[in-house]
Amino acid sequence: MKYGIDYQFLPKGATKPEEIGTTVDVEITEQGFGLIPAVGDYVDVPSERMGDRATFRGRVRRRLFRYLLGYCHVSILIEEADEVEWAKV
Repeated sequence: MKYGIDYQFLPKGATKPEEIGTTVDVEITEQGFGLIPAVGDYVDVPSERMGDRATFRGRVRRRLFRYLLGYCHVSILIEEADEVEWAKV
């Protein structure tokens, strides 16, 4: 089975998340290995945006797995975390 992982970012105070990258940011095949962050994990995702380099970091708020004909699309929502929390990581 192939896995496609898509990240979204929810800034503090926002009600709607924003897409971080492309439709599928990471693709893993059966022979490949990849870690899918769990709810509560801290992540740091670099991204190219219109020629600029951006970093999205925070805590995984939720994950959604959609299965369709041998393919699993994983959508991960990263919620912005306080700087104080980052010092504990």
